[in-house]
Amino acid sequence: MRGLPAIVLLTLVTIIFAEEDVNPIVKTPLGKLRGTYKTSFNGRQFRAFEGIPYAKPPVGKLRFEPPQRFENWEGTLLAVRRESPCLQYSHVPMNPPERVEGAEDCLYLNVYSPTKSDSTELLPVIFYIHGGAFQFGEGSSNRPDYLMDRDLVMITTNYRLGPLGFLSTGDRVVPGNMGLKDQSMALRWVSENIKYFGGNPEKITLAGLSAGGVSVHYHYLSPLSRGLFHAGMSFSGTTLDCWSQTEKSVEKAKKLADILGCPTGNNEKMVNCLKNRPAKSIVQLVGNFMPWLYNPYTPFGPVVEEKSAHSFIHRPPIDIIENGEAADVPWLTTVTSEEGLYPAAEFVANAEHMDELDKNWDLIAPYLLDYNYTLPKSQHAKVAETMRQHYLDSKKINRDNSMPLIHMIGDRLFVVGGEKAAREMAKANRSPVWFYFYSYRGEFSLSDDYIRTKDNFGVAHGDDVFTVIRRDHEPWVSGSKSLEVQNTLLDIWTSFATNGSPKIGVKWPRLNPSEEALKYLHISGPQKLRIEENSNLGEKKFWGSIDFDENIPNEGFGKSRDEF
Repeated sequence: MRGLPAIVLLTLVTIIFAEEDVNPIVKTPLGKLRGTYKTSFNGRQFRAFEGIPYAKPPVGKLRFEPPQRFENWEGTLLAVRRESPCLQYSHVPMNPPERVEGAEDCLYLNVYSPTKSDSTELLPVIFYIHGGAFQFGEGSSNRPDYLMDRDLVMITTNYRLGPLGFLSTGDRVVPGNMGLKDQSMALRWVSENIKYFGGNPEKITLAGLSAGGVSVHYHYLSPLSRGLFHAGMSFSGTTLDCWSQTEKSVEKAKKLADILGCPTGNNEKMVNCLKNRPAKSIVQLVGNFMPWLYNPYTPFGPVVEEKSAHSFIHRPPIDIIENGEAADVPWLTTVTSEEGLYPAAEFVANAEHMDELDKNWDLIAPYLLDYNYTLPKSQHAKVAETMRQHYLDSKKINRDNSMPLIHMIGDRLFVVGGEKAAREMAKANRSPVWFYFYSYRGEFSLSDDYIRTKDNFGVAHGDDVFTVIRRDHEPWVSGSKSLEVQNTLLDIWTSFATNGSPKIGVKWPRLNPSEEALKYLHISGPQKLRIEENSNLGEKKFWGSIDFDENIPNEGFGKSRDEF
């Protein structure tokens, strides 16, 4: 955040013509932008335009409102530094134990493009959506250093998070999904302006990890994003994952308001009161909705809205997909072998946490495995024991039995939903769907952030993506094996963005939904690419035997979800 009111803080400057040799300048219908030159992993020069406003700051009266387009500017916009992340209750805070960080004025995006390319045409565009359970994360920390060695344009963006991005009153006062609407507005900005940066507006590929992958899939289902993209890659996250749609949004909004001393009997009065409370005070309360550690990790997320011209989604994802109303463009979705390391990495190496989980499994499991609202409370303990029996043979939960616990969590939270989403999309659409399974462990893992140890617990949620997109604090990918795997992944990203089909030197079949076994590419190391098939990926038959009440409309509209 630049410290002054948002309209003033853009740091507009007049640049003399000679400076174009030192710093790149782009002319758009909105005005001129001045960026910087940077260098990729392999020494290729690229242009960086960072901190570009795509919407008005969502502060004051605009808090909880849909994003508003940013007007033109005069002079030249100095787009040379990354803006603050959106205000959030972080899982991995920069300055622990303080979890709240970021700024409410945060709707900015970044554009990266090679200075020179082998192509004389406009380049394919990767529009990357960060993850973080819809509660934390930022676009700017996802660096373009590896992708800029390819002929691609990369976009990263911020969007509102937690209650500021996903609070819903279940009616038209605050329908919800502000964060997804932010993404859609940023995507529209890119569609309208990316050609001025050398990007092809007819070749925009969405990509995202975790909540970012869920977001990519949501854009396939939303009329607000229709026609703005041409392919998508959902890494470890789809709209059919059990955590991808928030339950009890109205109840949560009222609980939050009550804690802050706002009236809860009238939604308009309640929201007006919340608009006048400090943003940090609102975000600080996210922890009140997480009974155990950072679980459930998505207390505020996407909801089904009432149908209107401005709704992002007004029917459950499964209904939209099955009715053939999803965007019919190519889609790729993926999982890793130890998906459950998010969130398990926070506790599997901590004896105290594991002992607490073992002794209180029946109480913690509904939050950890996200079924607190989707099964009657009378069934919680029985289902918890059924899961423990199936994966752990009812053994003690400790470090020695951590791997089956990790697989239980990963199957429930990511794998089963991802497999189902791939099948349903392939069944409903003519466009191809591809699926890969990733099990290569490189020099570092996303789980290292949470475990605080270098012990190897497997290939974590996100390990594939962060081989392609470098995070701020990570060292460069090194070692011949990891570099070879990285090159394979870069080939997938590049070919998919360029042609809508992943090309890696192995015949990778599109998904056939009529076959019982799912055919997918298994990436397990350099030169270890093979097609496998599995009719029970993620123990889906076991999970299908449990009658979870999921993917139904938000309680504010249509069918009501009563408190169990």
